[in-house]
Amino acid sequence: MTTDDGVAVLAQARAALDSGDLSSARTLGERATELLAAECGAEHPDTANAQLLIASVHEQSGNFTEARRAATAALSTLDRYATNPLRAVVVLRVRAEIAVANLDRISGDLHAAHARMTRTLESLEPGDPLSAGVHNVLGIVGKFTGQFDEAEAHYHRALQLHEPNSLGMAAILHNLGGLEHERGRPEAGIRWAERGLEIRRNVRPPDHPDIAADLGALGSLYLSAGRLDDAESAFHQAIEIFTAEYEIAVARGNLAHLQARQGQIDQAEENYRAALAGKQKALGDDHPDVAVTFHNLGVLLFASGRQAEGHELVNRAHDLLIARFPADHPRVVAVARTLATL
Repeated sequence: MTTDDGVAVLAQARAALDSGDLSSARTLGERATELLAAECGAEHPDTANAQLLIASVHEQSGNFTEARRAATAALSTLDRYATNPLRAVVVLRVRAEIAVANLDRISGDLHAAHARMTRTLESLEPGDPLSAGVHNVLGIVGKFTGQFDEAEAHYHRALQLHEPNSLGMAAILHNLGGLEHERGRPEAGIRWAERGLEIRRNVRPPDHPDIAADLGALGSLYLSAGRLDDAESAFHQAIEIFTAEYEIAVARGNLAHLQARQGQIDQAEENYRAALAGKQKALGDDHPDVAVTFHNLGVLLFASGRQAEGHELVNRAHDLLIARFPADHPRVVAVARTLATL
């Protein structure tokens, strides 16, 4: 075997990932890791590069434990090259830091994600294009911690560092849409999200998971803006594309919210419970995202005459959120406000 064998297989794996073929990307990525480890060594940057691809495949598949294992292994290898000035090594190390921080964020450890990205940003020269991804993660953390102005500043800094109409820019536009949704300004969010989807559709195949993620986020914005038909269409398209259980759970939770507004109580409950099961399997029972679904299902049950069960679920949501966030966090405040009205 030669290094070129591993490099060639890794290129094939990346092409499969870019096309949305997660199964082939995983198989090829694992083969590339084996080839590169045999030729270069298990603790070589090229091997770490293959591990980062596998981490991305697992993350997009909703296998967050396996994603963390692969990303952490890659970062551990790249830490050995912390003083290496070679640009290719620096790029890989920053990518690994971003991958681990993003998984921290997914798991609900926002403090760890923020600390890691702050250290990484400080290690880069001002204006380094690599810092775009760092600013993006800091923006996501800021959204979830309620630091909306700080999040917006990070997103706009990331936009400045990305090439126009690039996939990186599309991701930031998606996130800006999500930020405006969290702020309660859906019309502003729709403008960002539609631009991001347009860019993504010009680059990705129509059945790519990134397209589905854009559609799901856009559907939530349409729902908040009262554009129910557009929301329903977007949610159904997202569910048809997604293959990862977690992503399907998120999309079904959004569809349930729409059905609840339309008075389709039985369908909404079915989708909320499916969303809850999928999120618990992927994230654990005490994750803030699970708490949101507990809250929404509780509100639905209370309004449909099952007051005791509904009240219990909303209380559970409040307990989960208050264990993670301060009392003035927007999500804690929203659930506390619901409890006060039940």
